[in-house]
Amino acid sequence: GRNESAVVTLTDGRTVVVRIPVEESTASELATEALALRALTDGARALADFLIPEFLGSAATPPSRAFVTTFVPGYQVDTAQIPAGPGVAYSLGATLAQVHALPISIVRNAGLPARTAQEVRADLEKVVEEASATGRVPVRLMVRWREALGNDALWQFQPTITLGGADALAFVYHDIDDVPTVAGVIDWHGLSIGDPAVDLQFLQTAPDAADSVLDAYRARAARAGDEYLRARARLHAELEFARWLLHGRDTHDDAIMDDAGAMLDSLAENVREEDLMPLDDKIDLNDALAAMSNLPERAPV
Repeated sequence: GRNESAVVTLTDGRTVVVRIPVEESTASELATEALALRALTDGARALADFLIPEFLGSAATPPSRAFVTTFVPGYQVDTAQIPAGPGVAYSLGATLAQVHALPISIVRNAGLPARTAQEVRADLEKVVEEASATGRVPVRLMVRWREALGNDALWQFQPTITLGGADALAFVYHDIDDVPTVAGVIDWHGLSIGDPAVDLQFLQTAPDAADSVLDAYRARAARAGDEYLRARARLHAELEFARWLLHGRDTHDDAIMDDAGAMLDSLAENVREEDLMPLDDKIDLNDALAAMSNLPERAPV
């Protein structure tokens, strides 16, 4: 509902996607995505075994602009419907590992956002403290989050290219020998350098498939193991509730703040007996964050 979209067949037979934003925040996202897609050169694309849309151009459609990209065919799988084992989960994990292995020069040369591990940490600390100042965050969550942010071991990761918080619908699939396989990645507006865990936070709403995705990710990852990847992914996911609360504060919307407060209360209760940083990395994912699937879309700050 944030774009007017159409798939168009051109006279030369090519199929393209045309999107016209219906709100200002979406227009900004599409402009950033155009920049990101231009930054993904032929050389960068050759490193991936999946398709990446190509930005073809834009045209004035007052009061906004229409953005045109190539069409990547395939079907999508909702996060909650991802099954464990071979197929969607394995291919998704391997694809994310490929994205994170792309050269960081792609982002730097395009002037897109880049943050060090300590800058990621500092940004999250700011979210936690601002959320705390609203008086709407349960003490249990504040203690949990501050302990994680104060644990130096979590923040020794090597920054990578990320999609900026991918969700499952950023990937389209086709079947190869009846096995679902990622055909393309279609959402690049958040392209940046940062914490790879941010692209795995959606796994909190796919508890059955999380181990399979992470196993495939680690098997394909080009970098050294990151034992706290899952813990940081959980933290990023939990802090989306805090960000929603802050969105309500910034827009002076009491209904949003009440909604976020209720979500935070529920989260605090659901994680009562759970350590954010389990010693056993194979511990089952808690499905307490399943409510995130109902989190309303937050306008960019």
